[in-house]
Amino acid sequence: MVAEYLTVVGLGNPGSRYDMTRHNIGFAVVDALRLCSGHDDLGELEGAVRACAADALRGSLGESGWQQRGGYLEAACRFGALSVHLVKPMTFMNRSGEPLQQFLAFRKISLGKVVVVHDEIDIPFGTLKVKVDGGEGGHNGLRSISEICGGRGYARVRVGVGKPGPVSPLAGNPDGIATWVLGKFTREEGAVAEELVVKGALAVVLLASKGLRVVQNRFN
Repeated sequence: MVAEYLTVVGLGNPGSRYDMTRHNIGFAVVDALRLCSGHDDLGELEGAVRACAADALRGSLGESGWQQRGGYLEAACRFGALSVHLVKPMTFMNRSGEPLQQFLAFRKISLGKVVVVHDEIDIPFGTLKVKVDGGEGGHNGLRSISEICGGRGYARVRVGVGKPGPVSPLAGNPDGIATWVLGKFTREEGAVAEELVVKGALAVVLLASKGLRVVQNRFN
């Protein structure tokens, strides 16, 4: 359904120490969307997001345009006739559901109108997928949202950050995945990470404006 998803939540951890980490790719996507608000054409939006993607990953876009409300930041964003709320929970990842629930209650919005942008280790680095409902796959931010906000019936833009390779010292380590997602993108990974911000932003706008089937046909 067109314009079904009107709230976009980017997941991450607050604080500059987490800039450029795999876990904060959701923050980077919504930061880029906030800066690029006002672009009506999808091609123009793609170019604008690509121009600021590196700064979004570095957390260098600042907080201008964001409004602090309790445990989250909120911004209004417009793309053509589409108007959406952007939300960044300011708790740590494993408590993302608490500020989102505050937002939903304040705005009187149902969870079914929400799309969450998050890192996904089960998808290869550089790709993304979009789905609605389903399990959390061990993602603590999603688990918190599902438990606190009333279910799993929300959309997800799953941004692929991959897993440590078999020869990595993190492979097989009990804390390896946590270390991986809290690790920063390397210089060599930078260009691909920037392209992921572009893909994530386009996926959000396509999902909200054209619907699930259109965005899945393009990205899944």
